[in-house]
Amino acid sequence: MERDANSSSLEKKGISCVPQQYVIPTLHRPNEYANVAVIDVAALNHASPNRSRLVQQIRDACRRLGFFQIVNHGVSGSVLDGALSVASKFFDMPTNERMKLKSNDVHKPVRYGTSLKDGIDEVKFWRVFLKHYAYPLKDWIHMWPQNPHDYREKMGRYCQEVKKLGSELMTAVIESLELDPTHLTQKIEDGMQVMAVNCYPPCPEPEVALGLPPHSDYSCLTILHQSCPGLEIMDLEDGRATLSRDRTRISITSLFSLGMDDKMECAQELVNDQYPKKYRESSFRDFLNFLASNDIAEGKNFIDMLKIKDN
Repeated sequence: MERDANSSSLEKKGISCVPQQYVIPTLHRPNEYANVAVIDVAALNHASPNRSRLVQQIRDACRRLGFFQIVNHGVSGSVLDGALSVASKFFDMPTNERMKLKSNDVHKPVRYGTSLKDGIDEVKFWRVFLKHYAYPLKDWIHMWPQNPHDYREKMGRYCQEVKKLGSELMTAVIESLELDPTHLTQKIEDGMQVMAVNCYPPCPEPEVALGLPPHSDYSCLTILHQSCPGLEIMDLEDGRATLSRDRTRISITSLFSLGMDDKMECAQELVNDQYPKKYRESSFRDFLNFLASNDIAEGKNFIDMLKIKDN
């Protein structure tokens, strides 16, 4: 059953300080925010005369931080608000209703949890979450929560819209590498879409706790939609989720990758004697196996495990 000392129940009890198991080592506590590029992606349409400029902006942002904010993306406000609304309603449901989906098995296609792996984490994180696969939608939507009653409808519509946007953005990223725009197109189109729906309740001491530790997503592309700011960019690879003293933050993360067992590696066109291959190939299943056997709160990072020595 869900433990009393999780962030959601603690917030409801009105505690004035963070329990020791949620206190993050000083080195990993929140710091200043990075200056993230804001990119108008209206020109994603292939016929737009401004597309080449957009591709260059995406290239610059990927090289500098690996993160950028997008505007004029074409996903309607009603779809965005609808997804946040049903996510919020899910986390407002009674604990016993949410616990029907509780699992620490990272391989399950639909699961609810607290922290990272509740009952296993040495350091706990101030969040509750719902994760579910979303593509192909018809294969997974019947496994999603039945309550709130409109969760499947509104989150499903959001997933479809963001899937289309993600494919368009990935094409632009590939183009920015001066690769054939069709490179990986079909594999990405047929690949995984995983949704991580997170709730970060108000925290009495946000300066000593985190919603998520420094981590790198395993995905070709991650699209984040949130009710208020809270992602802190650490460096070119890592981000972490910070907290608010006064507000509940809801975030919806859409992670796009190749198929479960399809191997991702550096394009051969980008490898030569001057720029040798730096990472081994890997799949989404490899990443899940890593999560199952490692505690990322201890600083273990999947991308580091893939680095080729002497590079």
